[in-house]
Amino acid sequence: MEKMNWKRIMGTSVACGLSLSLLAGCSSSRGNVPSVKEKGGITASAVGAVLLSINPEIEISYDDNGLVMDVAGVNDDGKNVVSNFDNYVGDTCDEVIHELVQKIYEDGYFENTIAGNSKNIVIKLEEGSAYPSDKFLEEIAEGAKEAVNKYGINSSAMTIKEEDMTGDGYIGLEKAKELVLAQLGLDEASFVEKDYKLKDGVYELEFISGGIEYEYEVHAVTGKVLEADHEKNDDWNEDDQEDDKDDDTDDQNDDTDDQNDDMDDQNDDTDDQNDDTDDQNDDTDDQDDDTDDQDDDTDDQYDGSDDQDDDTDDQDDDTDDQDDDTDDQDDDTDDQDDDTDDQDDDND
Repeated sequence: MEKMNWKRIMGTSVACGLSLSLLAGCSSSRGNVPSVKEKGGITASAVGAVLLSINPEIEISYDDNGLVMDVAGVNDDGKNVVSNFDNYVGDTCDEVIHELVQKIYEDGYFENTIAGNSKNIVIKLEEGSAYPSDKFLEEIAEGAKEAVNKYGINSSAMTIKEEDMTGDGYIGLEKAKELVLAQLGLDEASFVEKDYKLKDGVYELEFISGGIEYEYEVHAVTGKVLEADHEKNDDWNEDDQEDDKDDDTDDQNDDTDDQNDDMDDQNDDTDDQNDDTDDQNDDTDDQDDDTDDQDDDTDDQYDGSDDQDDDTDDQDDDTDDQDDDTDDQDDDTDDQDDDTDDQDDDND
């Protein structure tokens, strides 16, 4: 196991664990440093930014004199804290950090702990941000410590410099180890020797201190400790394990709900397609009905003509009958004439 002496590397830290992370705006993981800002009628350029992260994450941009130009919330808690925070432009970064830590304390964010310890305060300057002075980070950390001491907050103020970062923008493994030891208020520990690879931007580390085994997670961008448990913590052995099981069950239920939602969406799409098909069939039926009506109208016209033809034929038949009657009468007259002629011949 690798043994780490915390006293040797934490000379600037107060005892315990609250996390303050200051991220420069020019970092690829946090966006760009604000380019310009009007100040006293003069256009000033931001040369860097720091992000204060307790749970609220607040980005502070500064000019080349280390004077604050802008303060912006990064996550929802940070936005809530700065929603009514003003009159900071032109103040030094350490003054603004002091005031922000005070406001975060008043808003109750320090009440949430990690494994029973207050969260660290980590001061992180991102790659590319300029140092207005050689002791810039130390001065900011001092502003945080003054607020911690003033309000009796049991937290550590830590700084992360550019040399503590890896080439891909993550906090290095050794600095991550320092952060978690400060979080747990430990002086030294022996870390389990294994390949600590990042998983979703998080270090999952294991170590032993005072005969107690610890496991923890620390975010490799913000430096916040996300999870810290140890074997003699009853809550960890029982409640936390049950919570983890419940969380896993919830995750599975959420996945099932998502699958059901997807299935419902597919069924809805199928129903919509069926409805469209029914509408098309209805339209076809309507067209067929219209065609049938036209055919019926045509048949009715033909039937009317046939009736007229039948009437004409009947009239012709009646005329023929009349002609036949006339012919019969003529025949009768001829017969009478013949009879008369026969009588005349007899008389002669």
